[in-house]
This record gives sequence, structure tokens and C-alpha cells, in this order.
Amino acid sequence: MYDMKVSKRVYSRVFCVVVVLLMTVTCSSCGESVSSDSSMTQSLIDSYMNSFCDYNISGMNKCCMANRDPYGDSEAAVKACRSLAQRIKWEKLNISIDGNSAIAQIRILFPEDMEEICRLALNDTIKALDSGSDDNCSELLVSMIKKRAVKAKKQELSVEIHMTKVDNKWYIVKSLGVNRILSEIRTSVAAVYSMIEE
Repeated sequence: MYDMKVSKRVYSRVFCVVVVLLMTVTCSSCGESVSSDSSMTQSLIDSYMNSFCDYNISGMNKCCMANRDPYGDSEAAVKACRSLAQRIKWEKLNISIDGNSAIAQIRILFPEDMEEICRLALNDTIKALDSGSDDNCSELLVSMIKKRAVKAKKQELSVEIHMTKVDNKWYIVKSLGVNRILSEIRTSVAAVYSMIEE
């Protein structure tokens, strides 16, 4: 009888220890998954936003489920777009993960009135060429856009970037605020380049 009570206690203690160990292993693997998702989404946002700030459309496309149209701009127009995009600063505020979807909140500072920057840069370019500059017109325009963009006031925009997880890989599925700024950069530059090419 005594041996039976002792062995029941031993078995119940062993059983409790095994259950606790199993729960610990299970919970720690869940924590690793959350930690892994957190670092993967952080890395995705970093890659996406750094590509955006360098006007690297193919770099942005690698981060997205659906690819953006690379626009087919001339090399000079891409350089001009890049000179505006490189004036953009961004800050990651928060990333919230819910299962296979996540939302990143980002604050973006970018040059105010990019169309005006490009228009004034075009005027500066024309003045320089009229005064006898031997520089290539497109390269001179890029240089003038850079100068104007550095001096420009910044405006702030808070955006949400939506992500989804497919086959253990995270992708960006929606980034309306970033797309708006990207479109503004391209249209501003396209307007002045269409005047040069006429």
C-alpha cells in the first residue's frame, strides 16, 4: 500500500514535469514565430522604404505581391525622380501583426510642392544654358532639381502599409500614401521633361 502511494506520487510528479516541459517548448516555439514575423516585417518595411527613397522601382517590386509599372522613363528622368526621392526621410512608428496580416505605421517627410521645385529648376536650367553653360541640359536639370529640393520645405504624411504573409514570406499588398508621393514625383518630373523634349 505504501509503495503504491509513493509510486502514484512519483508518477504524478513526473507527469506534471513532462506536461510543463511540453508547454514550455510549445510556448517558446510560438514566441519564436512571433519574433520571426516581427523581424521579417521590419526588414520588409526597411527594404521597401529604402528602395522608395532611392526611386528604385524594381527594389520596391521585390517587396510587393503586385508589381508596379516601372514607367519606362528615360534615364535622365529617372535620375531627376531619384534626386527628389532622395530628399525623403521616413520613420517607422509601429508594426502590428495579426496572424498572416500586418500593418506598419510610417511617418514620411518629403519636399513640399514638387511640381514647383521642378518648374523652378527648369527655369534655373534655361537661365544657365542661356548664359552659355556647356552642360548637358538633362544633367543640368537634375542638378537644379537637387538644389531646389534641398532648400524646399518638408511636409509630413502618416501612412499605413499593409502586409500579408504567404508561404512563410511577407509581402506588401497596399501602400496608398507611398504610391501618392511616388506618383507626385513622377508627374512633377514628367511635366518638365516633356517641355525639354518638345
